[in-house]
Amino acid sequence: MGLSWNRVDSFNANRTSPYRPCPVCGSIQSRTITVFNGFQFFTDSAEEPKRADVCQCLCLDCFALFMNPGYSSYGFKTLFAEAGCSYGSMSGRADEQRDWLDGRGLLGEGKRVLDVGCYDGGFLSKLPENVLKTGVDIDGPAILRGRERHARTGIEFIHGAFETFDIDKTPDLITVFHVLEHLPGPVEVLKKLRAISHAGTKALIEVPILENGATKDINGFFSVQHMTHFSKASLGNALKRAGWRVVEAYECAGYNGFRVLAMPGENPPSPPFANPPLIPPLIKGGEGGLVKGAGDIPLLHAYLSEWHRALFEAGKRIERTLDTKRWVVWGGGMHTEFLYHTTSFFHAAPEREYMIVDGDRLKQGRSWRGIRIYGPSALSKVDWSVASLLISSYGSQNEIAEAAISMNVPQDRITTLYDDVRVY
Repeated sequence: MGLSWNRVDSFNANRTSPYRPCPVCGSIQSRTITVFNGFQFFTDSAEEPKRADVCQCLCLDCFALFMNPGYSSYGFKTLFAEAGCSYGSMSGRADEQRDWLDGRGLLGEGKRVLDVGCYDGGFLSKLPENVLKTGVDIDGPAILRGRERHARTGIEFIHGAFETFDIDKTPDLITVFHVLEHLPGPVEVLKKLRAISHAGTKALIEVPILENGATKDINGFFSVQHMTHFSKASLGNALKRAGWRVVEAYECAGYNGFRVLAMPGENPPSPPFANPPLIPPLIKGGEGGLVKGAGDIPLLHAYLSEWHRALFEAGKRIERTLDTKRWVVWGGGMHTEFLYHTTSFFHAAPEREYMIVDGDRLKQGRSWRGIRIYGPSALSKVDWSVASLLISSYGSQNEIAEAAISMNVPQDRITTLYDDVRVY
């Protein structure tokens, strides 16, 4: 009797239906990388379901990393009702992004620019006056604010879904800054943009990538606000499937932004399919070669080791807090929920009491896991001889510490979790 050689998973009857297929290649084969059970999205609510199991998965065909399950339209609305539904250019980056485009001759007189995820038009307002500007966003209130703020500038604002919005002008340049990672169907959006482009249209796509994901904070690279966690390879795969070819790639200095300039490819977009062949990964500065491999898997393990190191370092600082019985936590957002899931801060001393302060008016007067949230002015009423302050923020940690000291919080009663902060 001869030997039988078979490929792994070649028996197709052992199947379970996934919550969602891979957003990059459409495969239904994936495995779970991390999971947080009962993750709460911001403040308490007796009316709306706001807790869910958050799972991050690895596609076993193209190795893309993504949230599975993803948000329903209801869940998406619930999350961003308090998170702020902002997908525009990052604060402080617009000037650099404009200069980058201008240096490549992409902002010439009469050029039509479409900003996808324009929010209230902040980036478009930075562009030269002789450029024709259009922005599209799913955030209705932001579009209304943009129309009011920029009524005299000639910026056209479109409110609509990124996959289906209507536009009657073919753009010469499309910008998509830190938007694709938030969307349930990034390839479908890229296909839509390909469909409204002419042969010479340039698309500038920027996303955070796994290669630069080690920010040394407890939140980590797998943001629960991101539906897809791109690497250079998976972004290249998504662009290729949507009918784009890469002409330049650029890693932004100082923050996690990977910038790709693309043009419509010769071939039409690929249809969705199950169990696809590997799509060649993006090669910096080129279109990608006929390279197959599992490069994202070693990258994933390298990232996870850095993330666990960050949890270890934060945990060492939290071990020193156990003797204090009353804590003010500055930060009622996602970082505090990660603090709950990844450290012992809220669990090691069950008898401890807390209050939260946060500058976000949407959260003030509400509660998080039963803990009342106040505005920062409440700090003046705290007896610091029996209480301490923990700053639950990564990007704003240093600014919050300065604000607390200016509000007469004793410096020796302030605990921070990070030595170095790098924001993208």
